[in-house]
Amino acid sequence: MKAARGISTGIFCLLSFLVSAQPLSLEECLKQGIEANYSVKIARNNEKIAEKNVVVTPFLPTLTLSGRQNQDNLTAIDFYNTTQANNRYDYVANQYTADATLKWRLFDGMSMFATYETQRQLLEQGRLNLRVSLENLIADLSEQYYYIITQENRLKAIVTYLEISTMRHYQAKEKYSIGSISGLEMKQAKIDLNSDSSQLVQQQQIIENAYIQLYQMMNVPLISEMTLTDTIAPNKELFLNNLLIQAKNNNAAILLAQTGQRISHQNVRQARSGIYPSLDFNTSYRFSHSDNTSLDPSYNRTNGFNFGFSLSWTLFNGLETARKIKTAKLQYENAELQRRQMEYNVESNIIQQFNIYRKNLMMINFENESTSAALANLEAAVERYRLGTLSGVEFREIQRAYIDAVDRQLNAVYQAKISEISLLYLSGQLMQ
Repeated sequence: MKAARGISTGIFCLLSFLVSAQPLSLEECLKQGIEANYSVKIARNNEKIAEKNVVVTPFLPTLTLSGRQNQDNLTAIDFYNTTQANNRYDYVANQYTADATLKWRLFDGMSMFATYETQRQLLEQGRLNLRVSLENLIADLSEQYYYIITQENRLKAIVTYLEISTMRHYQAKEKYSIGSISGLEMKQAKIDLNSDSSQLVQQQQIIENAYIQLYQMMNVPLISEMTLTDTIAPNKELFLNNLLIQAKNNNAAILLAQTGQRISHQNVRQARSGIYPSLDFNTSYRFSHSDNTSLDPSYNRTNGFNFGFSLSWTLFNGLETARKIKTAKLQYENAELQRRQMEYNVESNIIQQFNIYRKNLMMINFENESTSAALANLEAAVERYRLGTLSGVEFREIQRAYIDAVDRQLNAVYQAKISEISLLYLSGQLMQ
């Protein structure tokens, strides 16, 4: 057993990076990921862009100022029919104008209202897209977090498994030295020990790669050293009817489909605005001044304002307006069908995930009992093998039964937790 303890010490030295690493809870990982994840940052910027586009510009007038200066350099010549000499002189003519013009569309067939409402729905769409990014990150990061916990628990079982194989090999060598077993059985014990050592190295590699994926989601240096503090405890208080009701009101995909339908409705309103007249109010103020430096200097100045209304009505444009209306209605119909399809798909996914969730909760109880029984059998087998009443082949089978039971138990707990995360995601409760 001293040899077994020596191997065990070496194993735990090999895994010391997990002990010395910074411990993190799921909440801390999520906080870091939400603050630093690139997809979330992009979604936040898109939301801000959509927010900037919600303006009352369609309802407001436009005011423009313009000014102009013009200068003419002229030469004038007086021609006479007598012997009197012709007169020639140069002069400059200047003209200055300034205008202030206000245009205000008072009615455009309700298109301005549809445009504003579309912008509001696009903002809501941006907020929902941000929420989708956050929920996807939370779901993926949580799954990866619990995957690492599952694999680390499996690593602990493999360490125990390897310790027992080390003990078996040590005892096999002692038995072979006194001639109580054959050299074939001793060599088989060595082969099994090497196999279990290789399995330990492979499990370490799985965990290291899993941590790298976690670091990538959190957007931290990929060479970070962290360890996780939580255990996996599935929530056993989820009910199908409640999940379905919550999904209809809170599922982000359904809400996005509803927003898309509302945008399509506004597109129909915009298309219909083409059959109505448009009414505009126009007013302007003009200042004009002109002067010249001729022999008979003069100047002229005018200023004043005007206003009026203009009405325009397109009575026929080659049935283009009718085509746009029909197209917009078909798009609205498609948006409604997409919403219904999304609601149906979400309901189907919830029912499926709930079945998986419920079955895994049942399996946890079974596999907990199997793991306890397999551990008791393994402990008894260790003593029987030491006494020589159990062969190496039989001992190995009992050993495998133990690690298989542990794998099934860990997988049942992990799958139950993943199903729980999926159900919370589908029902829109993941961020609550």
